Amino acid sequence: MQLRINPLGEVELISSHEQLLGGRSGQVFPGSRFPADPAYAGTLHAMALRVGAVLREQGVLGRFSIDFVSVPQGKGWQHAAIEINLRKGGTTLPYQMLQFLTDGRYQADDVSFRTPLGQPRSYYATDNLVNPAYRRLVPQDLIDLLVEHRLHFDQTRQQGLVFNLIGALSEHGKLGVVCIADTPQAAEAQFVAARELLDRETRG
Repeated sequence: MQLRINPLGEVELISSHEQLLGGRSGQVFPGSRFPADPAYAGTLHAMALRVGAVLREQGVLGRFSIDFVSVPQGKGWQHAAIEINLRKGGTTLPYQMLQFLTDGRYQADDVSFRTPLGQPRSYYATDNLVNPAYRRLVPQDLIDLLVEHRLHFDQTRQQGLVFNLIGALSEHGKLGVVCIADTPQAAEAQFVAARELLDRETRG
């Protein structure tokens, strides 16, 4: 959960996310889905605002995030707050990109992000899309591939892919991507299509 305590001392809910976990330990953070599952996000909103109120009393200002572990229990969920990050986090960049590209806002009441026209938007994001073969690509190659296969972000539809962190591409074969669509499923499908495209185009 991302929150902010503004100069007036008001605790503002910014967004909710599902963390993606991977790596050998299954505990490495490669990216996130947005928004969080509406089955329990509303409960997390209330819990996060309570934590924010405590932090405000301690003099905290600005953006911070709270990590929760949520476990199914009976017909509901059990939540445990495990970490507070008094800084911008891994979900900050993709969310700010979504805001910038669509001029939309997070709607806490129904756990959705809406454009000014009321259209829902979700994303699937990672800053750790890695393949040593990607070192064969230059940034212009990425743009050309997205446009050719109509995966690029289209301002008219306000959907599509945006690459970021491409400075590591030539040396490490690594980059980030934010996949924006009208549903979480469509956003993840965009990511899969982009990864398969890059793998295919760089296959030796």
